[in-house]
Amino acid sequence: MVTSQDDLFDELVDSLMREFFKREPFTATSLGLHQYDHLVPDLSRDAVLEVTGLVKKYVRKLEGVDPSALSGERVVDYPVILNWLKAMLIRLEDWPTWESFPAGIPSLGEALFPLLMDESLPNEHRVEALKSRLRQVDKFVLASVRAVRKPYALWLSYALVAGKGSLTLLESVKTLARKVGDAELEEAAVKAGERINAALKEVEALTSKAEPGFKPLGRELFTKLLKLQFIEESPEELRRVGYEEARRYRSLMEDAARRAGAGSVEEALRMLNNAKISDSVSEYFRKYGELIARVREFVRREGMVELPEGERVRIVETPEYLRPVIPFAAYMPPETFSPSLTGTYLLTPPPTPEALASRNYYDALNTIVHEAYPGHHTQLVIAKLAAKHPRRALFANATDLVEGWAHYCEELMLEAGIEGSPLYELKVWHDALWRAVRVYLDVELHTMNLSYEEGVAKLAKDALLPEDGARGEVLRYTLNPTYQLMYNYGKRKIKALREEVKKILGPRFSNTLFHKLLLEEGGLPTNVLAKIVLRKARELVNQ
Repeated sequence: MVTSQDDLFDELVDSLMREFFKREPFTATSLGLHQYDHLVPDLSRDAVLEVTGLVKKYVRKLEGVDPSALSGERVVDYPVILNWLKAMLIRLEDWPTWESFPAGIPSLGEALFPLLMDESLPNEHRVEALKSRLRQVDKFVLASVRAVRKPYALWLSYALVAGKGSLTLLESVKTLARKVGDAELEEAAVKAGERINAALKEVEALTSKAEPGFKPLGRELFTKLLKLQFIEESPEELRRVGYEEARRYRSLMEDAARRAGAGSVEEALRMLNNAKISDSVSEYFRKYGELIARVREFVRREGMVELPEGERVRIVETPEYLRPVIPFAAYMPPETFSPSLTGTYLLTPPPTPEALASRNYYDALNTIVHEAYPGHHTQLVIAKLAAKHPRRALFANATDLVEGWAHYCEELMLEAGIEGSPLYELKVWHDALWRAVRVYLDVELHTMNLSYEEGVAKLAKDALLPEDGARGEVLRYTLNPTYQLMYNYGKRKIKALREEVKKILGPRFSNTLFHKLLLEEGGLPTNVLAKIVLRKARELVNQ
């Protein structure tokens, strides 16, 4: 039975979604709501302050709802949405990075890239949407630069790199313009490039008064942000576990290295390079595609996860503007509000011959497991199909489940025997070590005054990563506190939940069933999801 509080909650969330898409049209486009494709966000100071007030208004209204009178899935969705808004306020008001980092510069990619990629849209729509956004570039690019009042040098340097990369994206727009014969689109791209260059000059002018490094979140806000993501552990506890996990994975790497015939972990990692994928970038992309197909078939054959009919993954070269923060690969899911089940695998071309030589078969295999099968692509497609209401598809995208699941899949596929080489095992443990080091670096960067350069050196040393990759990694950590620790945290929570479900189901347990129970609720935080999964498991036993 639907209650009056149910109606109130539904009306508030529907209103919130309309406001959100109007003010975040790039997100709307990525989700498949193409009626917003001609819009851009206003990133001026006045507009950000207006959004802050709006978020506070929705927090007050939602707090006026009686959660004990809600029914159905609203009982779960209510605290998730309320906490999502409160977490947003931390970034808008308590830790206002928009006053220190011109976020509109890298967001040019969000404005253009989905429209350039989505060839299912009519060319006329794509062209008109691109022209509209390019002509409004000052509203979000230059406005975000002029909103900066407390600049930080590290973040400005990232904005400059991202801005120069975005200029190369404009070349793709010009190529499309010439292909469809639209001179106005090409002219809009040229003028947008001029405006972006003007914005970059203003960023360069800000560097003279910038504070060194970056602005850490601080322990109090870090703790608050954790709790808003349903994590009760303190930063200190998470840091301690991170160090323990790093020691454990380093030990597992040492064991795998011995079985591979290496005298040390470092020697074994060098041995990985002998299994390089290819000698050319073009062959690298071709063989990567073949490997994705092989991994998908293994997942299907072993019944590890029930793959939805019609899903697929396509490989796309990572655009240059994203390469500073995606040095290897990433995944873009199919649009939430569209019938498509095709995910996009962003693959970054190795920038040098040395980098190409280091991209080996085992690294590619484990990355595909994480990003595609049975990792991000599989989980997000299932979540899309299983969403009970559009609000869950939008707001329930918890990092600890999404990244935790993908990281969990790495060990899962090792256990399943997709590859028997100790070098593959070494790679799985190496990536697990990297995610464990992220936990304590995340905490130390934002609560213990660890500098960027110290973080880069520590990540390179403790996680055995090349310095160039570590630089892009740590840069991302400074802008996204608590995100990096979620990989290890979420994996540990999923593994613990699997053991609990095993005890409940006994001989009826299978990974296939557990994964179905876990994934069919969407991207809820693991501590919220665990209660639902355990309840469903008990109901199965009692049937």
